[in-house]
Formats: sequence, structure tokens, C-alpha cells
Amino acid sequence: MGGKITMAALLVILAASLLQSTCGRTYTVGDSTGWGIPTNNNDDFYDDWADNKDFLVGDVLVFNFTNGQHNVVEVTEAGYDACNAANPVSTVSTGPARITLNRTGEYYFICGILGHCSAGQKLNVEVRNGNTTSGVTPSTPVTPTTTTYTVGDSTGWRVPTNNDDFYEDWADNKHFVVGDVLVFNFTTGQHNVAEVTEDAYDDCNTANPISTLTTGPARITLNKTGDHYFICSVPGHCSAGQKLKVEVRTGNTTGGVAPSPPVTPSTTTFTVGDSTGWRVPTNNDDFYEDWADHKHFVVGDVLVFNFTTGQHNVAEVTEDGYDDCNATNAISTLTTGPARITLNRTGDHYFICSIPGHCSAGQKLKVEVRNGNRTSTSPTPGTPSAAAPGTPSAAAPGTPSSATNGTSSSPGTNSASSRVTTLSLVFFMSIALTLFC
Repeated sequence: MGGKITMAALLVILAASLLQSTCGRTYTVGDSTGWGIPTNNNDDFYDDWADNKDFLVGDVLVFNFTNGQHNVVEVTEAGYDACNAANPVSTVSTGPARITLNRTGEYYFICGILGHCSAGQKLNVEVRNGNTTSGVTPSTPVTPTTTTYTVGDSTGWRVPTNNDDFYEDWADNKHFVVGDVLVFNFTTGQHNVAEVTEDAYDDCNTANPISTLTTGPARITLNKTGDHYFICSVPGHCSAGQKLKVEVRTGNTTGGVAPSPPVTPSTTTFTVGDSTGWRVPTNNDDFYEDWADHKHFVVGDVLVFNFTTGQHNVAEVTEDGYDDCNATNAISTLTTGPARITLNRTGDHYFICSIPGHCSAGQKLKVEVRNGNRTSTSPTPGTPSAAAPGTPSAAAPGTPSSATNGTSSSPGTNSASSRVTTLSLVFFMSIALTLFC
């Protein structure tokens, strides 16, 4: 009996180990503080945050910061020590930034804004292989991360077309908790986001808003439980359906093992060229090609082209138009900056500036767009081993098993029962572990 229990336990541990390796953890850097200059002269804040965490290949770091105020620059060890971002490995200037730890070894991150790194806005993490075999104890658990929702998904925040319940429908069946973030994607000057009371929401009254954000994209953190009410205060927009109500609960759910129903992952907004924006590159006509390298664009992501109206534009063209810098038969042309373009299909997208001479000087961008399935397929839980449940043990058929008071049992019955029990245990443990992932 003891041997059967030991075997079952070993199989459960093996299943747990395999499943854990496929479920990369997501860490919010700095937890609720986010990614900023540490306060109270604590320049070891991010060192302390990373201490005692066990980072594995496949884990994800989320850097929460306000666009334009901070960024995330991956640098070498020397760049980290000297707070030097001159030759970065990569730079992400749009928050929240998600960085997947895809190799073992040391990673070094700093904020490239002048003075921020030297004030403590820097992070070093050591990443190990996820296939650990040194014991049963799992990695130190971390606080569950919050979720970032893009309001309206690829539609963004605007007056709905032929459906004034659009945002109500969008919010249905989503489980908002304290700490979650709403991202309102809109064109500055055309829309805004006003948080209002319930009465003002019902009446589309913006006379006394709780707060108003006029620059898009706007990020709002849900910092209390209860109902939150948002409208666009541009005349006529709220009454046409540009309004959103969300109910926020605490993050400590107690309803059982099964998590809330999954929601569609939020899309990513990329600022083309990062801080350089969209212009004729200086001494590097491959600048935008280099910028797009190693980025993973999926359907629903948004490209923001920052340029001065009248000096540049964004023309989406065919592959031939891209190669020849020819915008004669452009698919679309946006002449007002900043221009926001949603990537709404898979395949290659081609963009150029159609101002004479600009494309040939390097102001052109090609991006490859895939579908939104970012994660790899996990093993199917509970797949039985090669031996079918109930198959007799290796003892030759007809060999009597041990008997009590002269009574013999059928050959292989006890072995089959044990195997069924063991496999069942592994099956249900695998399901439970999968749910926790």
C-alpha cells in the first residue's frame, strides 16, 4: 500500500512540475508602486523588490508607467552600472510595457530619462531555467497581478456606430478588481474621459466631473470598490453612447478553485520610432526596420505615428508601393498627427510618408501581424500512460495473487485497481494545477 501511495505522489509531483514549467508567472515590477523613481531616497527599492523572487524562463515582467514620463531600457551590465542608455538592447516607451524573460542569465533594466536611473529607477533580475529538479517546494508565490483592459478593444473610445449600448455590452461578463487599469484609446482633441457621479452618468451631465483626462491614450487605475462612471464630455457624445459603467470588486475572490471566466487579452499600443516619432531618420535609412525587429505584433494592436501635421503623413500602401516609395494608389492616408492605426488583420502591413523624398530617405515601415494567440499550447491534462487502465500487471496470467483464508482473487485485479486510482489522482490533480496556472 505504501508503494502505491509513493508512486501516486511521485506522479502528482511530476505533473505539477511539468505544468508549472508551461505556466510562466507575470510579475508587476514594484507591485502597486509601479515603475517610477523610488521615494524617500530609497535607491535600492527595485533591488529589494526582486530579492527572494525566483524568475524563470517564460516569466513576464510588467512595467506600469505613464507614457512620456518614463520608459524601460534593457541595457548591458556596464550600462546598468553606469546608468548609460546610449547603446540599449531594447527600449519600450509605451506603458504598460510587457517584457518576456526568454533566456537564462542576468537582465538589466533602467529608465532612460535623464536622472531617473541614478535616483534608483533600475532593476536587475537573474533568470533560471524553468525545469527545476531540486525539490518539491515551488517558487515563492507573488501577489496576483492586475489586468489592463483596453476599453472597446480595437474600436477604442469613440461614439459607437449604430449601437448606443456598445460599451455596456463590452463591460458585460468582465470581472474588474481593485488595481485593474482601463486604457481609453482616443484622438486628443476629438474625445476625452470624464469620471462622473451616477446621476451625471444617467443625465450625460459634465458640469461637475470627478476628473477629466483630455490626452489619449488615457490610463485610469480602478483604486476602489463599487461602481465607476465614465463619459465623453464633448457635446452629444455621451448621449450617443460614449459612456461606460464598471463595477469593481476586491481582488480576494473566495468562490472556489475555478477562476473567473477569461477575457480577451488587452492589445498593445506601439509608438512608432519610440521617442523619435515618425520623421525622416538621421543617417540611418533602416531606422524603422530596426525598430520593428523583434517586436511581436498581433491583430488588435495599435500603431501611433507621432508627427507634425503638414510636415509628414502616413500612407498605407501595397508591397510594390512600399518597395518603390509610390503612394499613387494608397490604401489609406492619414495627414493629421498623431495618427492611430489599428492592425486589424494578419499578414504584412506597409506604411510610408508620401511627402516627396521622405520614403526614399527611410521614412517607411513594414510590420508583420500575427493572430493574438501569444502563448504556446500546454499539455493536455490527464492524458493516460501507454498502459490502458485495467491492464493486468506483469505477472503471468493465472498466477494467483496473495490470498486470505484460502480465497484467491482474479489475476491483476488489485494492480488494475491501483493503476486506475493512481491515474485518476494524477488526472484530477493535473486539472487543478492547470486551473491555478
